[in-house]
Amino acid sequence: MSDPTTPAQPDSTAGTDPGAGSPFQRRTFLRAALGGAAAIGAGSFLAACGSDASSGSSGGQNAGGNPATVRLWSWYGEQENEFPKLIDKFQQANPNIKVENRLFGNPDQYLPALQAAVSGGDVPEIFAPHTRALTYGTGGISADITSDMSDVLGDVFESANQEYSLDGKQYAIGWMAQTFGMFYNPDLMAKAKVDPESLETWDDLIAAAPKFKDADTYGVSISCNPGTSAMDFFLPLITQVKDDPTFFLKLDQGQDGLTWEDPAVVAALELQKRIVDAGVFQPGATGTSGDQCAQIFYTEKSAMLFNGSWSPQGFIKNASKDFVSKYKVMKNPAIRAGAKHWTANQAGAGFAVSETSKNKDAAITFLKFLYDEANYSPTMNNSNSMPATKSAAARIENPVMKQMTSWLIEGEGCPHIPFGNGTTAAADPMVQTFEGKGTPADVAKQMQAAVVNARG
Repeated sequence: MSDPTTPAQPDSTAGTDPGAGSPFQRRTFLRAALGGAAAIGAGSFLAACGSDASSGSSGGQNAGGNPATVRLWSWYGEQENEFPKLIDKFQQANPNIKVENRLFGNPDQYLPALQAAVSGGDVPEIFAPHTRALTYGTGGISADITSDMSDVLGDVFESANQEYSLDGKQYAIGWMAQTFGMFYNPDLMAKAKVDPESLETWDDLIAAAPKFKDADTYGVSISCNPGTSAMDFFLPLITQVKDDPTFFLKLDQGQDGLTWEDPAVVAALELQKRIVDAGVFQPGATGTSGDQCAQIFYTEKSAMLFNGSWSPQGFIKNASKDFVSKYKVMKNPAIRAGAKHWTANQAGAGFAVSETSKNKDAAITFLKFLYDEANYSPTMNNSNSMPATKSAAARIENPVMKQMTSWLIEGEGCPHIPFGNGTTAAADPMVQTFEGKGTPADVAKQMQAAVVNARG
C-alpha cells in the first residue's frame, strides 16, 4: 500500500463557494445525465437558470464582433474565485478578446441551459461538455482540438485524454482530474486494531470487517445514491479483474462485441458481492448521498471513506481542524497481492470548444492561456484541485492531493466515467448488489438489458 500522508492545515484565507455545488458531489453530473441526456437536441427543452453566477451578458448567435466575445460556461465552483483573476489577466494581455464567465450552481442547473443552447444552435465558445463530449463531437457541436491544442494535450494524463477521444479525434480537454482512494481515520483504525498497511487486497479488507464492527464503528463509508456514484467503485473492479484499463473503454462504446454479460463483469460483480456481504460498508449505502457518506467519515462514525480527490476541499470547509490535521489516504486494495491497485481516474471536469462559433480561434487562444503552466498550476493549487496535466501534478502543494496524483503518475488510474450511449443505465441494476440482492450473473444480464433499452 502507499505511504500515508498527513494533509495540510485549513487555509484561513480560503473562501466558500456559495454559487457552487458541494465539493463532495462532483459526481452528481451523472445523475443529471440520466434524466437529461435524451433531451439533447430537443428544441422544446428551454430552461432558465436564474441562480447561476454570470459576468457580462449571455452573448448570442455565436458572438462575433470586435472585440471577439468568448463565453465560458461551467459549473466548476472550485475555481469560482480563480476565474475572475484569470480572465482579468487574459483580457489585459488580449484587449481584442472579451471573456464572459457564466458559472452555474450545479450540474442540475447547468444541463438544461446547455441543452437549450445546443438546440438553439448558439453554443458558448467554451463549455463543460458534461457526459456528452463524444456525442457533441461526432454531432459537429464541439470541435476536434487534437491539432489546435496538441502541445497541451501531450501534457495531459492519458486517461483524461482517452475519455474525450474517439476515432483519432479529441473533442474536449480535461480541466480537473479526479481519482479515488480510501481516506482513513488513524484513531479509529487503531481502535479497531487494523493496520492500514495490512489492507493490501480486498480479501484483507473483508477479513478486517468484523474488527470494525467489534470497535463499534463502520468500516468504509460509501455513497451509492444516485446509483451512478456506485459505478465509481464498481467499474475499476472490472479493470482489476482484466488488468487492462482499455477494457472498459471498449465496453462503454460497445466495441469488439463486448457486453455487460462478459465474464469479467460477472467476476467483478462477484467480488463486489463478497465485499458487501462481509459488512465492509455502512448500512443503507444505496440511500447515502455524497455529502452524507463524507459526513459519516468526518464526524468519526466510520474508520474509512471511499471517495474522490475532491474530498480534501470538503474536509477543509466542513470538518473540524482536529480531523483535518489527522486524516490520511491510501490506495484502494488490489485484487491480489502484487497486482496493481487500479482506481478510478479520469477528468471529472473538462472543457470543449464550439465548432460553429465565429470566435473559435479566440476561444482556442483563451483555452491555451488557461493551460499555460504559469496560470494553470497556481489555479489548481489555490483551489485545492487535482490537475489534469503532468507538469502541474509535479507542483501540487496539498500533500493528500499530491499523494493521490502520484498514483496516476505510477499508472494505476483507470476509466470510470460512462460516456457511451446508454451506459449509465447499467447503474440501476448494478446497485442492487449493494442491497444484497441478485446473483452476479442475473445482475449482469439486467445491466446489459438496461443498456440496450437505453440505446433505443
